[in-house]
Amino acid sequence: MIRNIVIALFAIVSQSAFAGDGEKIAQLIQGGNSAELSAMFNSSIELVTPGSSGVNTREQARMVLDNFFRNNTPVKATLAHETTGTSNSMIVVSLVTKTGSFRISIVGTHKNGSFIINEFKIS
Repeated sequence: MIRNIVIALFAIVSQSAFAGDGEKIAQLIQGGNSAELSAMFNSSIELVTPGSSGVNTREQARMVLDNFFRNNTPVKATLAHETTGTSNSMIVVSLVTKTGSFRISIVGTHKNGSFIINEFKIS
């Protein structure tokens, strides 16, 4: 019985330890802050935007994201969904820009207490 309680408490604590990644990312997107976003990118990342698609290095992805934010100035970004799994986590952000609305899907993993983004898709 105590073992089950300890396991349940551990699951809750580990889940809440990663809570907030989605809100932080939504704020960075709303600010068009590609520098801080790219700091969360894996060394290679699958990046999809309306103008490009492919696997990029962290620096290439930052330049593509800079270009996207330059052409689509963010107005409001809202966390729409966030799930935390044992190996991967998914974050969905709704983005309203001066040129239209977009849905951003982000897949990442937690390593050493940090959220590492492996996929960043804007549609």
